[in-house]
Amino acid sequence: MKIDIVYTWVDGSDPDWNLRKIMKAKKVGSILRDSNSDFRFMDNEELKFSLRSISKYANWVNNIFIVTDNQVPNWLNTTHPKIKIVDHSEIFNNKDNLPTYSARGIESQIHHIKTLEEHFVYFNDDMFLGNFCEPDFFFNEDGFPRIYVSEIIPIPNKKALDITLRKQEKRNNHQYAIVNTRKLIKSKFGKAIYYNIRHGVKPLLKSVLYKIEEIFKDELIKTSSNSFRTNEDVLIFHLFGFYSILKKIGYPKYVKTVDTKKKLIYQFTSFYKKFTFGYINLDKKNILEHLVRIKKERPFTFCLNQTENTPVENLKTISNFLNEYF
Repeated sequence: MKIDIVYTWVDGSDPDWNLRKIMKAKKVGSILRDSNSDFRFMDNEELKFSLRSISKYANWVNNIFIVTDNQVPNWLNTTHPKIKIVDHSEIFNNKDNLPTYSARGIESQIHHIKTLEEHFVYFNDDMFLGNFCEPDFFFNEDGFPRIYVSEIIPIPNKKALDITLRKQEKRNNHQYAIVNTRKLIKSKFGKAIYYNIRHGVKPLLKSVLYKIEEIFKDELIKTSSNSFRTNEDVLIFHLFGFYSILKKIGYPKYVKTVDTKKKLIYQFTSFYKKFTFGYINLDKKNILEHLVRIKKERPFTFCLNQTENTPVENLKTISNFLNEYF
């Protein structure tokens, strides 16, 4: 089984790219504030270290596709035989949707990469492998994807299908998109999936993404046409996860977090040595404590998520950490 990797990447400091974004924003008009915030498009060279993590811990991967908007990292060795740069114009059937500044719209099109293998794993550039792994970490012996989830047993919850039941501070456009996606599955198939998908790397099947594109054609056309994130979007990879679980063509796999305050759960799941996960929001004041745990536990995969409130000193800390780790 050949397994590809796909990244989406952007350098928000590129003046040409920024000019295109400013012009598109003026054309769109009303945009959610955090959909056009600088932190969403900031490049801290995480991709460099994520690529190193693949080279170090999964050098068996086939090709690595980096999806960009007419950009190439200036440090990247583009002659590397596994590296392929893919422009947005190569994967969007409707070129009127370009340029786009919504990761959701871009993600909804990545299965259109022409030479992409059936089995592939999607990475954001702030996601890393933290330890050695084999293909069966991502796909089982039958080639079915593992759907990484945050519960051993999901518990039905009304808030999962109705965001208005949540506190105002718990509502954001990402949560709206998850709820929209969950409701869409329930509306189509009459059954809700209550698993929460981990915000990490995602094993995927190209053929199933094409199938999902047919089933949810109108909703995905709408999402792909939104130039910036909106509260009406759906998430194609969550659609994939929920649909795969429902149709039993993908299997939920609990991925244990190595950095948690829930000590009882951590001890109860002590036998989960293989499928481990680290996640840090970079606005935390005690970020070093979290990084120490990541370094000690060396999880299978981890994500270092920059937020709007991430202080500059934390970005420097992360840079030092990644240099040391990789």
